[in-house]
Amino acid sequence: MLASGDPAARSALSREALRYLLMPLDWVLGRWEQRRLARPQGPDLPIVLIVGSPRSGSTLLYQVLAAHLPVSYPSNLTALFERSPITATMRLGRWARRSGGYRSYYGNTRSLGAPNDAFSIWNRWLGEDRYSVPQQITPGIAGEMTSFFAAWGTAFPEPFLNKNNRNTAAIALLAEQLPGARFIVARREPLFVAQSLLEARETVQGDRSIGWGLAAGEEASDDSTADVAEQVARIEELIETQLAPVDSARVLEVAYGDLCNDPTGVVRQVGEWLALEPQRLEDLKPFQSTDEARLSPVEFERLQAEIRKRFQLPDDPTGQ
Repeated sequence: MLASGDPAARSALSREALRYLLMPLDWVLGRWEQRRLARPQGPDLPIVLIVGSPRSGSTLLYQVLAAHLPVSYPSNLTALFERSPITATMRLGRWARRSGGYRSYYGNTRSLGAPNDAFSIWNRWLGEDRYSVPQQITPGIAGEMTSFFAAWGTAFPEPFLNKNNRNTAAIALLAEQLPGARFIVARREPLFVAQSLLEARETVQGDRSIGWGLAAGEEASDDSTADVAEQVARIEELIETQLAPVDSARVLEVAYGDLCNDPTGVVRQVGEWLALEPQRLEDLKPFQSTDEARLSPVEFERLQAEIRKRFQLPDDPTGQ
């Protein structure tokens, strides 16, 4: 991450060091947090969860919606305070301004006020493994989850928005435990998800043989191209399985191509779905899509072939 030179990557590493320095303050604020969680139920507000495959454009969608809809969301500041995310955000949030536009580094955003995946929150109920979730949770844990979102809604009386790709494996569970939860599924052409996952292995893991992201293989692979194609297929199957028991009225799908070409239209669509009024749309411009071949011609053709084995795709998904 340091070698990448990316500001968001360096910022993520700096925040991890800062988190340890702030632990004593987190302990203190955590005492107030517990009192807040024990209070009566808060307002009945939607909990909007962005899910989907890693490298599907879910982080960009998260950033866009957080900037242009009246919602609350866990920020990078929130992530610094594992025991007191609500209290710390209330007391320190005014110093956490959002900057850096829509840049990110494999899900990591730059400024303290920018949207965060909130693993520090979700790990309370779903465990520390970033690639898997429990099939069930105890009534006690379910109650803790409900209390948290009630307290969050009391502190920040706007719909809660968060993107976390691991929650893709917990859609059915979260839909059952959180009746107010709605799910935005980020969709992208499987070929380009696979290409980006292959690049993530090389950039983040330093080795294409080492899996990265949801549904990645646990062991190093001798054939990374086939492995990422299989990973994408597993994720697509997982999404369909998880969505099956969920009322379709609670689900909205957003395509990466639509987000890039017409982000204003996407914000309006989501706003209408949630009964929220979009804001500052004059500042929102189309994004440059990365749906293009970035591997060598031989590698890209091989990846296409592996994807075709698993998906119904045209001969040339690039349209070229």
